Formats: sequence, C-alpha cells, structure tokens
Amino acid sequence: MYQNNFMLDKLSRQKEEIDNLMRMYQGQPPMNVFNVGNSTPLEFEARFIDKEEKPSEIIVQRRTAFISLDNAKLTIKELNGDIKEYDIIIPKTPEQLENEELRKKVKDLEEQLKERGKDK
Repeated sequence: MYQNNFMLDKLSRQKEEIDNLMRMYQGQPPMNVFNVGNSTPLEFEARFIDKEEKPSEIIVQRRTAFISLDNAKLTIKELNGDIKEYDIIIPKTPEQLENEELRKKVKDLEEQLKERGKDK
C-alpha cells in the first residue's frame, strides 16, 4: 500500500512538471524556423575591403562589388573573373574641410610675409 502511494505521488509530480512545461512552451514562438520555400537567391554581393586586399585574388560565388574607402575604388568582379574598376568620390568630413581651409590660410599668410620681406 505504501509503495502504491509513493508511486502515485511521484507520477503526480511528473504530471505537474509536464503541465508546467507545456504552459511555458505554449506562450513562446517557435524556434529555428527556416523559410526556404519562398527565398530568392542573391544575385549581387558587396564587400568593404582593406587597402592591401586585391579583388582579383578573391574568389567570388556571385557578382560582387568590392569597395575600398582607403583607395577610393569600386571594383566589380563577375563570376567569370572579369573585373571593372571605378574611382569613387568620398565626401569630406567637416574636420577635413576645416583642415583644408586652415592650410589655405597658412599658405596665404606665408605668401604675404614673403611679399613684405621683398618690399623692405
């Protein structure tokens, strides 16, 4: 009799644990859902590269644009290995614009000093 009560208590606790787990999982969205049926394959890829990297040496699996901000170059590499390269114009930062303006002012002041030195 004692053993039956013990087993019934144990089964009852397990049932409660299962009920709690079921309640917990019912409120959560499913995990690891993969939607492969309606996806479109990528036809184009873009990558930023460092100054030292060469697009001609990089293997590609689709048409790829390589952007090098250090060299100000845009390189497009086709699957067959054909490469087209373009120069890009990178906008200047406010600090760069201010630096250029200050350099110009210094140059102008140096020229004015040279002119005053010649007049004396």
